[in-house]
Amino acid sequence: MRLKLVNTTAFRLSLVYALLFSIISAVAVMVIYVNSSNEIRKQTDYQLRVETEALLQLYSSGKITALTQEMNQLNTDGRERFFLYALLKRSQRDLAKEIAPNKDWKAQDHAYATVPLQTVITAPKTKTEDFDQPARILLTLLPDGYQILVGTDLFEREKLFKRILNVIVILIVILFTVALIGGALMGYSVLRRINNVRQTAGGIIDGDLSQRMQVTQKNDEFDRLSTTLNTMLSRIEQLMQSMHQVTDNLAHDLRNPLNRLRNRLEVSLIENLDKEGYQQVQQEAIQDIDDIIRTFNSLLSIAQAESGKNAHDWSLIDLKPFLDELTELYSIVAEESNISFTSSIHGTCNILGDHQLLAQAFTNLLDNAVKFTPKGGAITLSMHFIADKVVIEITDSGIGIPVDKREKVFERFTRLDSARSTPGNGLGLSLVKAVVERHHGTVELVDNRPGLRVVVTFDVVKPEKPVKVKALPKPD
Repeated sequence: MRLKLVNTTAFRLSLVYALLFSIISAVAVMVIYVNSSNEIRKQTDYQLRVETEALLQLYSSGKITALTQEMNQLNTDGRERFFLYALLKRSQRDLAKEIAPNKDWKAQDHAYATVPLQTVITAPKTKTEDFDQPARILLTLLPDGYQILVGTDLFEREKLFKRILNVIVILIVILFTVALIGGALMGYSVLRRINNVRQTAGGIIDGDLSQRMQVTQKNDEFDRLSTTLNTMLSRIEQLMQSMHQVTDNLAHDLRNPLNRLRNRLEVSLIENLDKEGYQQVQQEAIQDIDDIIRTFNSLLSIAQAESGKNAHDWSLIDLKPFLDELTELYSIVAEESNISFTSSIHGTCNILGDHQLLAQAFTNLLDNAVKFTPKGGAITLSMHFIADKVVIEITDSGIGIPVDKREKVFERFTRLDSARSTPGNGLGLSLVKAVVERHHGTVELVDNRPGLRVVVTFDVVKPEKPVKVKALPKPD
């Protein structure tokens, strides 16, 4: 089922941002509008005050007749559209009480007011609508009972403000519409990318693990997410292939001991064996079962190392006593096989890890060295430092491993032709690699000429307190 455009997060966010932007724009514009209106009103009041002061100078000179003539002339010189003038006695019409009835008027007092134009001018009956426009006036009270009124109509200013307000509203509507359209386009683009992810995920659910998320050249968050998901899918595919390979190899390797076990039990039922014969069959059956148990134990150890669980149980391990104990154990084993065993362990250092897993890994390496070194050969265990890393090497003078097989031998159930005649299940080096990498180390197989040199490298950790080293498990 395809997602609806209006249900996409991008469209919803665009709608929210469009609303917020429109509201913020409206508030900002209204603030500008009000401030501009107040500023223009201040300018108007200033003009009224300048005109009034000019008239008051004439009045102060005592030339009331000249003031009257000047005001009549101003009202008829063509500027009546913008300014109007009046000189009235309070006994004729008390404009002060009409404009500010609650004010206690005294001589030289003045007041600004915005009133309908027809309040101060008698409108003709045929043009009453034109005189409904507001006017801004300045009324000044004179000492001898006169009132000077200077005013201007606000028709053009109000008309300009209305036009500006209309333009602002239209712009906000346009911006909101553009934001909606942009949100729809963004939502469609996001929806298309998500549909590609859904289709790929559907194919993976159907079992096709080779499918990958589409990565464009935009290098945006979707591309980075797709790259991460593709890396994860590649890892999952690799693990699934490894699991299938392990399952196949496990079935193949378990078939032989299980068949031998069944055949022996079947023979014991058919043949009339004596007590020693039954004991022999039981002993061989136990050996076959032990081989199977060792195989499963190795698989469990590899799984434990690869899973990364129980990392909170790690502790600091002092490598010197750890390797000294290995030397003590395997020097005896090597001596029984007529093999020279030497160690070169100088200095000491600590690594953080799982003692049991590390012991399994190094006993596997030393078991292999003893197993594939002929009588009269030599095995060496050494430790040295390179910068802040510790390097542990195990060398032997055995048959070695061909260069083209040195990576393959780390795969599970891999056994070379030269090792077919020796006991084992092909999991030893897989366990070594899993344990070393779990401890953030590296393992490398190098030609020793003759034989093989295994180089294991770990990061050195400075201990905060002494660490008690656990005893190594006894070799089988």
